[in-house]
Amino acid sequence: MPGSKRKPVQERIGVAVRRRREALKYSQDDFALHLDMHRSYYGALERGMKDLRLSTLERVCEGLGVPMWEVVKDAESQ
Repeated sequence: MPGSKRKPVQERIGVAVRRRREALKYSQDDFALHLDMHRSYYGALERGMKDLRLSTLERVCEGLGVPMWEVVKDAESQ
């Protein structure tokens, strides 16, 4: 749309991940522990402050129990 500006992809991925994590009833801290990831890094990921490597996205998606394409599709629809 002319004149509209989308959020950066990192933010949209973070929102998509957060929604799925919340649906699983995990806190950020508990999910970071589940992933064996530092909680501050995971929090930054959800806030869109990290430019994820595909391997990190894959790790998060495996923890969520979903394929990467579903998270990317959710991010694209925002």
